[in-house]
Amino acid sequence: MKKYTILISGVAALGGLLFGFDTAVIAGALPALRDYFSLSDSAIGLVVASASLGCIPGAFFSGNLADRFGRKRMMLTTAVLYVIAALGSGIAGSYGQLVTYRFIGGLAIGMASTLAPIYISEVAPANFRGRLGMMQQLAIVLGILLSFISNYLIASGGYTMVTAQNQWRFMLAAALIPSIVFFFLLLWVPESPRWLMIREKIGEARKIFSRIHSEESADEEVKSVGADIKKETVKMNFREIFSPRFRKVVLIGFVFAGIAQLTGINIIFYYAPLIFERTHVGGSVLFQTVLTGIVNLIFTLIAFAMIDKIGRKKLLLGGSLVMGLCMFIIGGLFYADSLDNYFVLITIFIYIGAFACTWGAVLWVYVAEIFPNRIRGNATSFAVFGNWLANSIVSYTFPVMLSELGPAVTFFAYGIFNAAMMWFVSRYIFETKGVVLEHIEDHYGKV
Repeated sequence: MKKYTILISGVAALGGLLFGFDTAVIAGALPALRDYFSLSDSAIGLVVASASLGCIPGAFFSGNLADRFGRKRMMLTTAVLYVIAALGSGIAGSYGQLVTYRFIGGLAIGMASTLAPIYISEVAPANFRGRLGMMQQLAIVLGILLSFISNYLIASGGYTMVTAQNQWRFMLAAALIPSIVFFFLLLWVPESPRWLMIREKIGEARKIFSRIHSEESADEEVKSVGADIKKETVKMNFREIFSPRFRKVVLIGFVFAGIAQLTGINIIFYYAPLIFERTHVGGSVLFQTVLTGIVNLIFTLIAFAMIDKIGRKKLLLGGSLVMGLCMFIIGGLFYADSLDNYFVLITIFIYIGAFACTWGAVLWVYVAEIFPNRIRGNATSFAVFGNWLANSIVSYTFPVMLSELGPAVTFFAYGIFNAAMMWFVSRYIFETKGVVLEHIEDHYGKV
């Protein structure tokens, strides 16, 4: 595999870094925001969920727009939205303005979570697609970790310009610099060659294929993709993804992406400080949050060696089992009020590690690779829309559940969700390890 292919995939995945940063940075800002705006539990939920709510239309429409205008142009649009959201959140003068700019950031996140997996899957060789597709998840994990580190440094750095009243502004505005870098790096990457083929720009597509693969295989790629496209004579439209030919796999992708949120991973990352406040473990809450990000990164790197060898389905089943057990253990510890030791923290670390090398590794790879060329943009968009729909529900309801039902019942519920996910994976998920994108449809009969 060429370094050029790795580099352009890495640039596309930077949208994931901002995705991770913008979604997780709110965790460290919540205590200061709660005091600054005198927020109730439901108001806190809305601040967190506003980004997830923005992700819903961002994910829903970006696939269709990417099919119309190209993957690269829409990724550039995403970068501009990231800049606006970071700057606006940092200077927001009211609670309503903050929610609005968080929503704009959500639009960018929803678009990035759709566009980057599509782009990477379309430039990656089949035998490396899992690892290259995981660059999106690695970038998300790095973004989460960077946001935790940034929050910790801002809160504990002793800067004269940072006060208890305004530190949240610096935390939320910190994404401005990587957003600008992302925009300028995108100017260098090429358009997806498969999209160019669909637009009948064969010469341009061949040049890019020769750069990401080799001169020898470029003609073969053009021939293979061209033959697949020629099978389809009707213009693409969104409704087509629900035709009898594609309906089942589209619904599988939608449900799969949605239930990924029911693992409970984002209640850990969005609300980690609030969870750690309820434990009796000593030390800085923000520092403990940084540790969760480090664990997430380590196990994501481990997943690189696993996804194209073990396969997607086995990883998902193993991850759900371990995460479900961890959620039941955490719930039991809260129920018994046995929180005066490090066992809660260790169990959370095990849970995060299990997610990172299973569902976290597979999610963004799988939703972009299970659909054929013809519907990939619209179908991936619809699947990611399901993810963010579930995300917004989880983000909004968790603080209310934690307050009204208590942490024990809340974590027990997420343990049950993980157990149910094992049935779904064993029944409906088919293996895609090493399958060429143009042959994915041949595997639909396995579900």
